Amino acid sequence: MTLRYPVKLEADDNGTVLATCPSLPEVTTFGEDDADALAHAVSAIEEALAARIADGENIPPPPERLRGRSVALPLMTSLKASLYRALRESGITPR
Repeated sequence: MTLRYPVKLEADDNGTVLATCPSLPEVTTFGEDDADALAHAVSAIEEALAARIADGENIPPPPERLRGRSVALPLMTSLKASLYRALRESGITPR
């Protein structure tokens, strides 16, 4: 039940690799190489999801069919995001 989000990698002009997540526009990070950028992307996506939960915003589901690169979120993050989405869809709010 691990969520996977797509990640776009691009060479940056200073020799690093820029990582963004099309599903979560607020996610932008970088790394020294592709592997480092993907590792940073996981952390950035976790932070974006936590911020959306704290602010009561929607969490978009990951695309059903992933093309290109993607990252798997840790199980605990996947469970929290899935539970949050299920509660919102059923109209249950913490307030």
